[in-house]
Amino acid sequence: MKLWVYVTVLLVIMVGVSAGIYVYNAHTYSTSKSVPVVEEGDKISVRYYGYIYYGGERRVFDTNIEKVAVDNLTYPKTVTYKWPGKFDLLTFTVGSGTMIKGFDLGVRGMKLGETKTIVVPPDEGYPFDWNKVKNESTYQTVPVIENLTLDQFYNRFAHTNPDINSVWKDKWYGWNVIVLYVSGEKNIVTIQNNPDVGKDYEPFGDPSFIMHVNAIKNGKIYVHYIIKSIPILLPNGGIIDKVWDDHFRINYNKEVAGKTLYFVVTVVDIKSS
Repeated sequence: MKLWVYVTVLLVIMVGVSAGIYVYNAHTYSTSKSVPVVEEGDKISVRYYGYIYYGGERRVFDTNIEKVAVDNLTYPKTVTYKWPGKFDLLTFTVGSGTMIKGFDLGVRGMKLGETKTIVVPPDEGYPFDWNKVKNESTYQTVPVIENLTLDQFYNRFAHTNPDINSVWKDKWYGWNVIVLYVSGEKNIVTIQNNPDVGKDYEPFGDPSFIMHVNAIKNGKIYVHYIIKSIPILLPNGGIIDKVWDDHFRINYNKEVAGKTLYFVVTVVDIKSS
């Protein structure tokens, strides 16, 4: 075969291949569909879990993902975490004001099916109220004799009417008390606290919160609180979340208030407005 024939065949093959590639690319481009992106006004549904940090440890405070909810080893929970019961998608309209600002802003621009970690600074999350914070000394006193209302007695012991000279274990302090006087008419229950000097007690059964009895004198019990780890949820809803020198802080704000929040979010559905 002559040289010009080889050249002609080669040119035909090259043109054909080029044309094929062009047609393929054109076909791919023309039939592809753009992925929906979250915009203001869209109604979207998401899977998510939110967490905060305590001393470098990640703790989940909310989720609608069952796998996250049941796995406390991989996803340790905050002390106020509540089991959701069901795991429906979170559906809301972007820009409607139903979500905290940082979350609402964070989902904008996300694509359908995309998973993203949204970081919400404190000023775009939950507000912190300093009036809901108390600083307490780790050295305190408890009266030997206390007068309680019936409701106070029920909260600290049990919802059972007490009898004179009956012995009860205090849920709060962990030691035994004796009922000295009861009057339903006056709504008074007088108790005598009976701890042992030198003994450690676990208020509400939490081993990370120890109360050591130093002495009993002049009608007072002298105790020293030893806090081994935080946070600690108290029965009255307060959270011990800071310890320094001989003091600790009881915070009555929401556990997430004033903290940087992290949300791992997957967009499951987008309905444009």
